[in-house]
Amino acid sequence: MVAQDTLVSYSAFNASLPDIVQIGGVWTPPALRGKGYAKSVVAGSLLYARSQGLKHAILFTGDNNQAAQAVYRGIGFLPTGEKYGLVLFEETQA
Repeated sequence: MVAQDTLVSYSAFNASLPDIVQIGGVWTPPALRGKGYAKSVVAGSLLYARSQGLKHAILFTGDNNQAAQAVYRGIGFLPTGEKYGLVLFEETQA
């Protein structure tokens, strides 16, 4: 998101499947936080995903990041749990 020729926030999809996207890389410069930029950019990402036929999205935030959690709840996300893991598969040689 750009305001007056300045990058004020961004959001990206860091994973996607035919029916779901994972939003990641949400960032706003510290001096510009609390102005609604992250909320707008994530909402815009969700609108784009919906325009592509997707109906589900997921994102993660730290346990202590109350501000981000409030923003995400404000646009419809619900907490689903506390424990997640990441599985990395080794590449196999053919």
